[in-house]
Amino acid sequence: MIIKLLQENAEWMCAIAIVIFTGVQCWLAYQQNMQNIKMKRLELANKLDQTITVFMGSNDEANEVMNWLSANASNFSFLLNTKDRESYKKLLYFLLDYKRKPIHSNDEMIIAIKTVMDLVGEIDCALGNANYDIVKETKEFEPVNKAK
Repeated sequence: MIIKLLQENAEWMCAIAIVIFTGVQCWLAYQQNMQNIKMKRLELANKLDQTITVFMGSNDEANEVMNWLSANASNFSFLLNTKDRESYKKLLYFLLDYKRKPIHSNDEMIIAIKTVMDLVGEIDCALGNANYDIVKETKEFEPVNKAK
């Protein structure tokens, strides 16, 4: 009796099994994608840490770090959530302002190094703790200086 019931409903059981299998495969693909994005974030955080070790307070070192930050702007833009991008901007603007000052005392350099390390720590935390997909920008790009 059970064998006959199974034989009569084999198509339905196979269809249900295929749907379950497909659902599990989609879930696994999504999880793999999220893991790949997480690894990209961790690699970016590691590269940031390696790059920031160059900064010991001189203008040339600040310029070198700013160049690296600018070269990786799209990575930060799409791997950081909108609210987390503020830490990236704060670091970039801090280095720009620091670089504009002509002479730095040892105390200024130490304060600058501490500030930079704090800002890098914020970015590292944002990259390491992110659980979202790649950020999709919803607004149109507006240039800073519009041609008139």
